[in-house]
Amino acid sequence: MSRTTTHPLRAELRRGVGLPAGAATLAALLFAMYDRADGWLTGWTDTTDMLRSAGVIVGAPLAAAAACWQGGRERRRGTEELLATVSRARLRRTLLAAAPTVLWPVVGYLLTAAVCLAATWQYASDVGGPYASMLAADATAIGSLAALGFLVGRLVPWRLAPPLVALAVFSVDPYIANQDSPIAWLSPGKEHVYAWDRPVWWFGPVSMVWMAGLAAAALLAYTTRRRARALALAPLAAAATAAVLIVQTGEGVWRPDPASAALVCDDGAPRVCASRTHGRMLPDASAALAGLSAKLRAIPNAPTRIVESRGDDHRARRTDATVFGWDYYFRRNRIVEPEMFAANAALDATAPPCPGVSDKERYNDLSEAVAEWLAPMPRPEPPIGQDAPGYTRALAKLKAMPDAERTRWLGSYFAAVRSCHPERVTAL
Repeated sequence: MSRTTTHPLRAELRRGVGLPAGAATLAALLFAMYDRADGWLTGWTDTTDMLRSAGVIVGAPLAAAAACWQGGRERRRGTEELLATVSRARLRRTLLAAAPTVLWPVVGYLLTAAVCLAATWQYASDVGGPYASMLAADATAIGSLAALGFLVGRLVPWRLAPPLVALAVFSVDPYIANQDSPIAWLSPGKEHVYAWDRPVWWFGPVSMVWMAGLAAAALLAYTTRRRARALALAPLAAAATAAVLIVQTGEGVWRPDPASAALVCDDGAPRVCASRTHGRMLPDASAALAGLSAKLRAIPNAPTRIVESRGDDHRARRTDATVFGWDYYFRRNRIVEPEMFAANAALDATAPPCPGVSDKERYNDLSEAVAEWLAPMPRPEPPIGQDAPGYTRALAKLKAMPDAERTRWLGSYFAAVRSCHPERVTAL
């Protein structure tokens, strides 16, 4: 009668703190992503960035702490000497013991990513797609930090070691990510700026080598005999090479994607344009800007396009456009504060950044008054400019003007400020 033998890895995966750690990682990440859903349910890049941030800030400390506790299991039980007598190599024993708290949190992260990407599908544009290599790099980072936490537990079987390891992971990675240098890109949680960017093809795989190389070097240094510890230099060299490549490239690891940054416009006048990555928001943006567009349409020399800010604002202002930003005004392809959205677009239209303005106070008073007339800022009284008599007088005179006179004055105003000569604006 044959007897089925259970593989040691399968047995390890079903016991200890590994499975609870994976479940806790999944629950914590899902909660963190749900709590900030309005910030990433817009496109693939935003979802990837938020998953990276949540994975490092929430998932990695949990995984490292659980692995640290698992690492000290043998010493707490007093079975170290007994296990040392078994025939398996020390590296294999260590990998089997570490596997539950390395693999299960990674599974928790990947399940979270799958849920979030499925939720993003209905909001993302038709360009681009999920960045699988970046998600794989994040999963590798979580597993690598868990492996390092396990080794700390083996070396320091102190009951307070797990929370200290969690605190270290929680603190060190954001510290690196916030450095004002290319070193920041070594952090798995480093975020970038633009939603129409995409990572270079090698960034994900090289990031995996960077983090996995550190963990592999530490494991080999711990598990091999003194004479064979030089083996740890190979993964350490691979990690160092990957780190140098990332640091030398810096911000270039994310680059603009022409297809995502390309503009799509409505048929209005002025035309409202958004990048393709935000193309589904265009109908809402056009509706929110309808009142501003109607007023600009009747004014000579006014902008003929209202364009989403894509980092090329100066080029846009030198031609025929004003710009707007989405950040605080849209949620899940909807404009949630249409009046504020229009008011800020009006401010940009009336006050392009002109260097060397001689009478800046007068320039600001006039630009704010014109913006308020074009698209009033929704706010409780008193309004902006309450302490600026020039603004108050300019707005009152602008409102009191006959329509034809106001249109002529606004035409001369836009001609002057768009050429960065606000001193040519006639007094109100």
